[in-house]
Amino acid sequence: MRSRFTAYADKNEGYLLETWSASKRPESIDFSKEEAVWTHLDIVKTKKGNQKDSKGIVEFKAYYSLEDEPYVMNEVSRFIKIADRWLYLDGVVKSVSKVNQQANQGKNAPCSCGSGKKFKRCCGK
Repeated sequence: MRSRFTAYADKNEGYLLETWSASKRPESIDFSKEEAVWTHLDIVKTKKGNQKDSKGIVEFKAYYSLEDEPYVMNEVSRFIKIADRWLYLDGVVKSVSKVNQQANQGKNAPCSCGSGKKFKRCCGK
């Protein structure tokens, strides 16, 4: 999952297609209209996807900026394992929204920038 996020952020079409199940893989990926700058990924939860499993589900939040505004996309993706290699099957976007810009509630509160770090270790330095 993380390697696919990095490949998408880097617009690495070859890697994305290589790690996509042939049953659902598009012929190509058009990045020409991509304006988002992908910043980081948080895994929300996983289901199956262990060594002995042949299927897995990953829910994640992918953070990006668009026109200097921070956004987050929440998606649930399905993966299958073929010949000991995990391949992306498909995904469903649950939501896309601006990152909450609420005032921080103290040094130990999560940072409002969406980094996942405490305020005191991030923007509060």
